[in-house]
Amino acid sequence: MVPVRVPVRKALLSRDLPDREKAWHPVRRAMRKNAQEPGAAFGVFRRAALRSARSHRRPALAAGLAAVLVVLALVATAAAPPLLTPKLVIWGYADGTNLRRPRGVAFDPRDGAIYVANTGAHRIEVFSKTGRPLSWFVHRVTGSDGALVDGEPCALAFDRAGRLLVADTAASYVDVLDRRGRPLRRLDLPGEQPTALAVGPDGTIYAASSGEGSRIHRFGADYAPAGSWGEPGAGPGQLHSVTALAILPDSTLAVACARTELGVQIFTGDGAYLRGFATHEMGPGNVSLPSGVVGSPDGRIWVCDEIRQSVQVFDRDGNFITQATGEGTAPGEVSSPSSFVTDGRGLLAVTERALGRLQVLALPKDSMPAEPTGR
Repeated sequence: MVPVRVPVRKALLSRDLPDREKAWHPVRRAMRKNAQEPGAAFGVFRRAALRSARSHRRPALAAGLAAVLVVLALVATAAAPPLLTPKLVIWGYADGTNLRRPRGVAFDPRDGAIYVANTGAHRIEVFSKTGRPLSWFVHRVTGSDGALVDGEPCALAFDRAGRLLVADTAASYVDVLDRRGRPLRRLDLPGEQPTALAVGPDGTIYAASSGEGSRIHRFGADYAPAGSWGEPGAGPGQLHSVTALAILPDSTLAVACARTELGVQIFTGDGAYLRGFATHEMGPGNVSLPSGVVGSPDGRIWVCDEIRQSVQVFDRDGNFITQATGEGTAPGEVSSPSSFVTDGRGLLAVTERALGRLQVLALPKDSMPAEPTGR
């Protein structure tokens, strides 16, 4: 089977909008997209104004409004190119099967292969860095009765030894697997459900649990338990419904939560709270459901949001910079992004739950350290 890959220089086939969006008035839908696609919104308003101009009601006012919006649309069209450059788009397989609600992704540090948690199919898919399908395996977990059942993998990471870590919503432990999916050992989180993973530069493994009693569990590079931390609650420095973890370039830990006042919070590895940003409010620079966090070498923090269907960019202190991309099905746009990781070399991978799609995107060159030059 060959993955359905569409060259990024050509438009992808459009997918139907969800039914709830089909029912929206086009102006309302355009307002929702205005932040990332101002030209689209201006186009809708311009057409509405022109229709009013042709009517007998306030023709002068409507014509003036149309002229202003034409100018605005031209300005929007000349906007800067997107920050994230699409490099690879995988919709599914040539036999017509798609990824089903994918919710986790990781780059193999050895060869750049991409491992995808195909959550709805209970599987983990493996693609080469060019998108060629390599293998897949069902992730099975131990049920409450001790029997093996098909799991629902939700987060992936590679540890320092090159082994695959898998968090699964149907298990109370993190699986340690070899690259072929064979189990090697387990990292127990008694009575808790792992939802997010990260691995520090010293090999420390971080596993977050979900719910009101969210905690961050630590394990050494040798898989020995190294304690846990986290105060339940919604205030600064507290945890509730952790959705994503990321190690930032300064070795601090970024924690994204669905139900805390600050959507993204920064901690030291042993749990000391440093700062937080992005409240659950309206407007740019805020979040609804942060589903992935990535830090680039220049200190910028990239946050994808499954509800707002966007990727926003913040500086190292949490100040909003811009929106990198927004809702859509074209390469580089996102639709319900559910996980977000970096390979540490300038590439990002994002899974899209609604579309069953995987994209690999390139960070802007100015976010990466300069390459050494020879004499």
